[in-house]
Amino acid sequence: MYSDPMSSQQQELRVRTVVKCTRCDYTNTRDFKDGDYVLKTEEGQCPKDGGELYIAGIYAEEVKREQQRK
Repeated sequence: MYSDPMSSQQQELRVRTVVKCTRCDYTNTRDFKDGDYVLKTEEGQCPKDGGELYIAGIYAEEVKREQQRK
């Protein structure tokens, strides 16, 4: 019988957004905001060359809790 490992423990996830410049290699990762979607043009300009920023990807990562020391 198959046992789902997620059923015994709940995993905490953080959704992240990857923002890139259309003209240079600038990349930044920030917390996801409502309304984010891939290829959405961001408000603002690249801090390196003033190019337009866009959302290149969205992903979830597991939040690891620090183990308490006894």
